[in-house]
Amino acid sequence: MTIFAKSRPKQETIPEHTSNLVTAYESLKSLSYINQATLGKYDTIIRKIIYYHDLGKLNHKFQNKLKLAPPIHIKELKNREEVPHEWLSPAFITDEDKKLFKQYNEDNILFPALVQYCIAYHHTRNKVFSTDAIKAFVEHDLEKRKGLLGISHPLKWNYNIEKDFADKILSPEYFKHYFKLLVFLKGMLHKCDYAASAGIAPEKKYDGDYHHDFSEWLSSKAKFELKPFQLSAKAHSNKSVVLVASTGIGKTEYAMNWIDGAKAFYLLGIRIAVNEMFKRFIDVFKEKNIALLHGETSFFLASNDSNEDDYNSALAKIRQFSYPLTIATADQFVTSVFKYNGFEIAYFTASYSKIVVDEIQSFAPEAIAAIVVFLKEIHSLGGRFLLMTATLPPFVREEFENMLGVVIPSHQYLDKKRHRIKLIDVPINSVAAIAMLKDKIKNKKALIICNTVVKAQQMYDALAELQPQLIHARFIGRDRKQKESDIMKASGPCIWISTQIVEASLDIDFDMLFTECASIESLFQRFGRCFRKRDYDADDPNIYIFAADPSKIYDHSLFKKTWETLHDYNMHLLTEETKQTIIKKVFSDIESKYKERYERTKELLELGYRTESKAAAQQEFRAITNSHIVIPEHVYKDNQTQIEELINYIDSFSNDQRDRIRRQAELRDFTVGIQLYSDKEKLLKRIEGSEYCKRHSIVIMSGVKYSFEKGMEFIKDYKDYDNFIL
Repeated sequence: MTIFAKSRPKQETIPEHTSNLVTAYESLKSLSYINQATLGKYDTIIRKIIYYHDLGKLNHKFQNKLKLAPPIHIKELKNREEVPHEWLSPAFITDEDKKLFKQYNEDNILFPALVQYCIAYHHTRNKVFSTDAIKAFVEHDLEKRKGLLGISHPLKWNYNIEKDFADKILSPEYFKHYFKLLVFLKGMLHKCDYAASAGIAPEKKYDGDYHHDFSEWLSSKAKFELKPFQLSAKAHSNKSVVLVASTGIGKTEYAMNWIDGAKAFYLLGIRIAVNEMFKRFIDVFKEKNIALLHGETSFFLASNDSNEDDYNSALAKIRQFSYPLTIATADQFVTSVFKYNGFEIAYFTASYSKIVVDEIQSFAPEAIAAIVVFLKEIHSLGGRFLLMTATLPPFVREEFENMLGVVIPSHQYLDKKRHRIKLIDVPINSVAAIAMLKDKIKNKKALIICNTVVKAQQMYDALAELQPQLIHARFIGRDRKQKESDIMKASGPCIWISTQIVEASLDIDFDMLFTECASIESLFQRFGRCFRKRDYDADDPNIYIFAADPSKIYDHSLFKKTWETLHDYNMHLLTEETKQTIIKKVFSDIESKYKERYERTKELLELGYRTESKAAAQQEFRAITNSHIVIPEHVYKDNQTQIEELINYIDSFSNDQRDRIRRQAELRDFTVGIQLYSDKEKLLKRIEGSEYCKRHSIVIMSGVKYSFEKGMEFIKDYKDYDNFIL
């Protein structure tokens, strides 16, 4: 009788699947990514883990589930639930191999427990473990059928995967000792297992020559020579680097030179910035070498013209971090710092990769803490990072100053004076401010940035006669994509009103900026959208900063000190060096909730805080709670036939997988992501009968109106939403 490991994408026996994992392992070894001495030392252990990891699939309930052979019935187990196969696999480990594992024991490291943990937890289950169930399946099933796998030694059932394995590995007292080996061994298993299951190589080699492609782009397309500071990146390519440099100076080219042909991840804060950086990398290194990784990756791939095998293969390679270059939102990678089960594959891959984090100050303090801990841990494993930013809080810099192998070059300033600022002591939506704006922005290319969606919508109404454009996060997907494209192409006299979504890593350049006051790091990001790479020498200001209320958005202490400090520079033409001085003044001698939030999260992570799942980790990283994907009722009614057809098609699993994903993308074009609290949730209506909508929290929202011009607005006076940021 044949014993199968899987039925999709093709039938595969347990020996065949194991052999494919070995092939994946040999492929990884051949790339010389991983320290050869470490591989040599633990080669036997890795092969044993691979051999044992799926033997539990022999159990009859798993085999029956595959439906590849006549069903097996065992009366003693008839009323028992299936036991996860990985929980049964340790039963097959021989006494001889347990003795072998003990020979690898080190101080505070028990290899038998470590190996069995890697095997028993290579999947995540929401089930309660039972030794009694293990005993029943071993005695009545596995022991009687083990010969089908050529096994004759007695099986063991007297173990508890929680007490005997997990508690020994994951307790804060011991985890620090196991951490590196856990990442190496379990990460290796995940990497090889996912590759073998998807029928892909664990790592995709760069197609072509990285250095040639970069040089060719510089000389033929970009037509410029690297600046001295960009050239210096190559000298530090085997180090981790913290680079503070002016917006528009060329940090991306510095990163490309620092990557130097290595496997790399380029991480940014928001999807629009990732999409734009993806386009830039494609222009240099060709699309076949680059992966795009964010929440809408599957939609992006499904829209491409390629066959089903190409789609599934590409998606598997992206999700398993196999491409030589990956451009991603940070939440897709850094969330592994929350150590949910399965985090090891991200850390393992990062341990032989380079990680670029762009504009760290654009993240919330909790996310900055997660990034800092992640980078420090990756560095300790052998990976290298490049942290690039225009504004770096001093307490973040201090984290890296004394780390071995970390280089902090002198600040790189644009040799330009780009911004003359003026502070206006009235709110941006006051009568006086509106009158001033109408006078200043006529026939100009002007950007207005507000701290909330409500304020941005109010400004749109107040300036309607000047025909402004508005962009924020409360537009449905279809309209937001259009607006993102339009603002990237904006030229000539025009007026755009926005929120924080334009702050980070967007190559947009306006002649004038009118902004509400924000905390200093956010404010300087906004400055980077005005006179991005040009000198400014006029006596009149090109940046106006209006009085505002920090509300729930910004740390009150930072906000207040920013406003006070900037008064010392009112009407000044700022140098880039002066901006760094301002940052130091704002952050000096200040005990802020911003720093407290950073330090609290950092301390928790360093103490071993873990989340239950990757999804929970992403919520922690984004600081998102009560999140919903809504279809404004007006949008739903206007497009009801199309929306219902899409939902019905998506819910039918008999339809082609890729076509279903395409329609999921089309459905998202009618949705808005939003956070709702308490009584506001009563505005939500379930889409009855749709499992997809239920699973993804997609609902209809009443009590709102919607337009392409202004996005979604609440009909009643919802005061909570005066503090809605994006």
